Amino acid sequence: MNFKRFTLFAVTFVTAFFLSAEIPTLTYKSGRVDGADLSYDDKFEPEILDLNQSLSPHLLVATGVGGRVESIVEEKYWRLGSNSMARWYSSEALWLHSGSALFCSTVNDTIHFSTTESNATFSGTGTIIIEATKNGGFKFIPLEAKGTISTEKGGIKEVVGGRMLLILGNPSFFGDAFDIDIMLLIKSSRLVNAYPTMLPTFKKIGLAIYIQELKLKGKYDALIGDATTEENLQMWKFGNDLGNKGSEASPKKGFFGRIFGGN
Repeated sequence: MNFKRFTLFAVTFVTAFFLSAEIPTLTYKSGRVDGADLSYDDKFEPEILDLNQSLSPHLLVATGVGGRVESIVEEKYWRLGSNSMARWYSSEALWLHSGSALFCSTVNDTIHFSTTESNATFSGTGTIIIEATKNGGFKFIPLEAKGTISTEKGGIKEVVGGRMLLILGNPSFFGDAFDIDIMLLIKSSRLVNAYPTMLPTFKKIGLAIYIQELKLKGKYDALIGDATTEENLQMWKFGNDLGNKGSEASPKKGFFGRIFGGN
């Protein structure tokens, strides 16, 4: 496999911002985590990564089944999920080839996300999951956030906690937006609950769930899947029974317990 064609777009994108932020290091790993130095044109030799290893811009990081990565640098939390491949160009720029990643910070900053075809810039604070899609774009999923997201063709949008945006195309634009069930997502997402460190935004995520339940009353009728093309988004609809069960949940009883599976 020739990784040059996967990374050419990312190199061009990041260089345009003249990034000078600190390079992150590997502060936690679980399972199989490999790295491959892409600075060599004539070889591709993955090696198992060690703790405290620098996640330099030329290092492609790949996780296996159950593999996980975390880097905490400059008050920013970065996590890479299992079966994922990514490169960090700095603590403020991530290129995601496949799989999913999480960013979290309580300090205002400008963060650049890119994939094989698309890119976007987030300015603000928050806890955000991004997931690469088969069409080369990605899903931008803020669990809680305050700030804006911008693309070249789509302009600037205010970020709303629990409202997923599709980032598509090159030059990039915004696809459809969908309200997602934040509680369901964090209970099922290992990017949130399978790490020894607790995210510093736990209380903010809880507040976002509470507000969402008050506004939408737990009524969700679909799960968002992959996007195979710019026009095709996979969705799975629930039946009425599941929708009714979701609406019975009360934010006044066992709220934080329900976030992590309590009664």
